[in-house]
Amino acid sequence: MSYNSPSIGDLLMATICSGKSTRRFYAIIREREFKRYKKESVNVTLSRLNKKGYLKNTSGGWSPTTKGILRNKEINLYSYIPSFFNEKSPVNTIVSFDIPGPKRTTRDWLRNQIKIFGYKMLQQSLWLGPGPLPPIFLKRLEELEIRKNIKIFSVKKKEV
Repeated sequence: MSYNSPSIGDLLMATICSGKSTRRFYAIIREREFKRYKKESVNVTLSRLNKKGYLKNTSGGWSPTTKGILRNKEINLYSYIPSFFNEKSPVNTIVSFDIPGPKRTTRDWLRNQIKIFGYKMLQQSLWLGPGPLPPIFLKRLEELEIRKNIKIFSVKKKEV
């Protein structure tokens, strides 16, 4: 399963918030992630992020605002974790969840993430797939404040 690559705005926010030198703005444009974008596109995006209050342009270069740092954290929370399960991993885990309606974005992220792990839907909020789930995934559930809404069960086939 493929998932969306980050937008130019997401890349710029990640680059600037990561502490990379912003004094050399033109060096940012030449970085590998930005090679596919025109210099003008990067300038327009920086300007848009500035207007939204995520970045500020000072004599030292671009730097994130408090709002920008929070936005960058949010972007990272909703990024996907690559699957380390292979196709032949034993199917031995059931994930059940009940995420409230106002957290629709989080619920959609969770569904997409467990699809990436190779889980199959049994019902809308009941999924079957390989396990155990990685600790980084469980930590992300805590950060998104939804761990209490998720039940994880290990299953074994009954031998007849």
